[in-house]
Amino acid sequence: MRSVELKTWKLAAVILAFGSVGWVTPHEPTVLRTLVIGGGPDQEHNQVAIESNVRYLARILPANAPMRVLFADGDLKSENVQCQDDAGKIYYRAPELPRLDGPAKTPNVKAELDRLAEQVGTSSSPVLLYFTGHGSPNRPSEYNNNQFDLWGGDDFSVSDVAHSLAKFPKGAPVTLVMVQCFSGAFGNVLFENGDPTAPLVEQRVCGFFAAVPQRMAAGCTPQIREADYKDFSGYFFSALTGVDRLGKTISGADFNHDGKVGMNEAFDFSLLYDDSIDTPVCTSDTFLRRFVTTPDAKVFETSYAKTRSWASSGQLAALDGLSDLLGLQGDDRLATAFDEFNRIDPNSEDLRDVRLIRFARLAKSIILAHTLNTTGDRKLKARYTNLLQLESRNPLRD
Repeated sequence: MRSVELKTWKLAAVILAFGSVGWVTPHEPTVLRTLVIGGGPDQEHNQVAIESNVRYLARILPANAPMRVLFADGDLKSENVQCQDDAGKIYYRAPELPRLDGPAKTPNVKAELDRLAEQVGTSSSPVLLYFTGHGSPNRPSEYNNNQFDLWGGDDFSVSDVAHSLAKFPKGAPVTLVMVQCFSGAFGNVLFENGDPTAPLVEQRVCGFFAAVPQRMAAGCTPQIREADYKDFSGYFFSALTGVDRLGKTISGADFNHDGKVGMNEAFDFSLLYDDSIDTPVCTSDTFLRRFVTTPDAKVFETSYAKTRSWASSGQLAALDGLSDLLGLQGDDRLATAFDEFNRIDPNSEDLRDVRLIRFARLAKSIILAHTLNTTGDRKLKARYTNLLQLESRNPLRD
C-alpha cells in the first residue's frame, strides 16, 4: 500500500512540475523559458530558412526548458512554407516543426508575452525571446520604432515589445534575439516605452540583433539546402552551443579561454565570421550611443593601439580579424576606415562594405565604452556594467 501511495505521490509531483502544455516548472525557478515568434507575413515570404531557425533553436535548448512557438498562420496542415529545390523550382509544404502553439498574430504575441510574464512571477527565471522572420523600417521615427512583420499584415513594433517587457519582474534576465531586417532598432527596449530619449527601464533586459536599424538582414532564403545558410542565427547560436544547425561541432568562440562561451563572445564571433550582409547590433551598442555623445570625427582619431588596449578578448579578436580582412594597416587605420565608411552606400551588400560597417561600429563601441568608464557618472557606469554582465551570460548552457 505504501508503495502504491508513493508512486501516486510521485506521479502527482510530475504532473504539477511539468503539466501538459504551456509554461510549467514551478519547482525549478531558474529554468529557461523560451518563446519563439516565427514565419513571414504571408505564404510568399514564409521561407523555409525561417522554419529551419525554429527547428534549430528547439534542438539546442536545454532538455528541461519549456518552449512555446507561434508560427505563420498557426496551422500544421497549412501548406504555407516556401521551398526551392536544387533545380530552382518553388513549391509549398506544411510546416515541419517540433511544436506549434498558435499563429504569429499581434493578439497572440501579446497574450503569450503576458502569460510568460505572469508565469515567471517574482522568480529570477531566465527568459529567451527569439524572433525569426521579416521586419520593416519605420522611417518617420528615424528607424527607432521599426517593426517585426507578423502573419496577415499584423506587426509588432519596438514600442509593442517594450510595453510587454514592462510587465516582467525586475529580477528575471530577459534576452531578445531578433534576426529580421532592421532589427537593431529593438535595442531601444532598454528605454521606457521603447523611446530612445526616455529613462532606462528597471527590467534586466539585453538583446542581440542581426542588422543595424537602417539595413536589411540575411536568412530568408527558400533554398532547402541548409548547409548553404549563412546568417546571424547560425553563427550566434553555433558559437553559444558549439553545434551548428547540421550538428557539426563549432569552436573558437571562447576568446577569454575560461571554458565557456558567453553571448558577448558569440556576438563577437558573428561579427568576424558571418559571411552575409548582416551588421549585428547588441544592446550595449545602443546604450553607449545614447549616453556617450563623442562626435564620430573625434572617435576615429583614436589610435589603433589604444583601441586594442581597451577591447575585451572577443572584441580584440573581431577587431584584428576584420582589420586583416579589410587590409587595414597603421596606427591611424581607424581614420582610414572611417573615411572609406563615409563613402560607401549604406545599403551596400558588398562583403567588404559590410565588414567595414562592422569594423567601424565595433571600434566606436570600444572607444565609447572607455570614455564612459573614465568620465561617466557612477550610476551610469554601474548600469552599463550590469548590462555587460547580462550580455556575457549563456542562457542555453548556463
